[in-house]
Amino acid sequence: MIAKAIAVFAVVALLGAAAAFATPRGRLPLALRGLSRVLGRPDVGKSGEPVPAWRKTVSFLLVLLAVAVAVFLI
Repeated sequence: MIAKAIAVFAVVALLGAAAAFATPRGRLPLALRGLSRVLGRPDVGKSGEPVPAWRKTVSFLLVLLAVAVAVFLI
């Protein structure tokens, strides 16, 4: 039971890290922008700045790792 809870936490953490890598610097990940607006803190950052390919690749690998953890450990 505890091992499954740790695996779920690991999947959520990996997906959060992937979202952070896929977001341009200075901006919040999409899932956190709504929370930021509710708390009254506007999301300020450079919206036109592209994300480098290496960060997209790392993000994709983190998502694949999260899928592997979810399939084999949960």
